[in-house]
Amino acid sequence: MTAPALAGAGDARFDAFCAAARAARMDPADPWVGGYVDYEWTHLRPVLEVYGINPAGLNALEFGSNVGASGIVLARLGAQVTGVDVNRAYVEVANANIALNGVEGQARALHVPDTRALPLEDASFDLVIANSVLEYVPPGLLVDVMGEIHRTMKPGARMLVLGTASRIAPREIHSHRWLVNYLPRVFDRLVGTDLQRGLSPLLLNRAIAGRFEVDCHETWLAARGAVHGRPGLPIRAVAKIAGMLGIAPGWLSPNIELLLRKV
Repeated sequence: MTAPALAGAGDARFDAFCAAARAARMDPADPWVGGYVDYEWTHLRPVLEVYGINPAGLNALEFGSNVGASGIVLARLGAQVTGVDVNRAYVEVANANIALNGVEGQARALHVPDTRALPLEDASFDLVIANSVLEYVPPGLLVDVMGEIHRTMKPGARMLVLGTASRIAPREIHSHRWLVNYLPRVFDRLVGTDLQRGLSPLLLNRAIAGRFEVDCHETWLAARGAVHGRPGLPIRAVAKIAGMLGIAPGWLSPNIELLLRKV
């Protein structure tokens, strides 16, 4: 399956997307802006297949929509998608991106300033995607945010957490700073800036306790292979260690990746 061709310069939808991106201080030509949907088409879609997730006919929530890339992929695969983001400018970009990709009948993005109170009905989603977003939720809010996501999910619905920078990694995957994950937050006040850190697996475990169970312990390695080819020794070592500990390998990866099921 190949991604559909998009309109180019001079098309009203393309021009609207570029204008929204620039208003959000984004470069439309940046691969993580204008090229993000193509990236997720080749990265998210194989992961969904390996985890046995067929989006067709599902009601899906893209938590942390950013430019809407994950939600657009889900919509292309047949899901009805609602995206939410705390950044109003990002929501404008996401909706312009949805229109550019021709899935405005199947996807929308909403501005939600406080994700502890989602303007969404109880038990309305079959699937939630949280792609590279939970590490940006303030640590003190994560338990409440996960509880609110849980509220919107149908019984037995699944939540895929992926691309999530882990605080156990020696190198923070977004800023590429070494050892910053191990610095206490009081250090930020000393240097006068909030340093980007990954998400603590212990904090995430506390946030999902009693709400979700972790599914597919053995599928993580296959998902890595589907995207990147035959896993190298470090990836296989993570899977081996996780197996010895009796936990899902995604807990130990530099990018936390877990398939959760609502209980």
